[in-house]
Amino acid sequence: MTTGLIILIAFLLTCSVGVINFSFYTRRKVTTMHGMIFSMSMAMGVGLFTGTIIGLLYRDELLLATVIGMATGVLVGGVIGSFYSLLAMMEGILSGVMAGMMGAMLGVMIKISDWDKGIMVMFTIALAICCLNIYEMLSYVHHRNFIVRIFRNPLFIGIGFVLVCLLFYTQSPFIVIKNSGFHH
Repeated sequence: MTTGLIILIAFLLTCSVGVINFSFYTRRKVTTMHGMIFSMSMAMGVGLFTGTIIGLLYRDELLLATVIGMATGVLVGGVIGSFYSLLAMMEGILSGVMAGMMGAMLGVMIKISDWDKGIMVMFTIALAICCLNIYEMLSYVHHRNFIVRIFRNPLFIGIGFVLVCLLFYTQSPFIVIKNSGFHH
């Protein structure tokens, strides 16, 4: 793992914690269906990203990658869904299980030459889900200060999303493979 991958994971973790906080704040202001969508989408994004990363790092351990990917998806989906209803929690848990499995399988199947592309695609998907959830949750904030007005502007969110993705893509390679062979 390189510093770029650690920064990528830390940024996504911070965004996920932000979504969890906003979910707790909006738990009484939205319908159960909104809660189900919030929990399902976050479980899918985080489960896919985590499963892919672990699948890339531990290519020979598909079971380990699957269990870790599923566990993170279940944790995020279950926590967010628990703020809304039992049905929303079940939806988040089941989506996390499915996404963790898919991410692990994808991570194991990606060719070594495409690892950075796979990581960036999964990060982009997970970050887009986080941004869309935060954008929707901010519509339920009644105290509209300067920060909320900026983040409710679709132009700002779109440009910020593209700039963040480009900034993180310049941090590649995310995984460095060391040659263990002899040089003649």
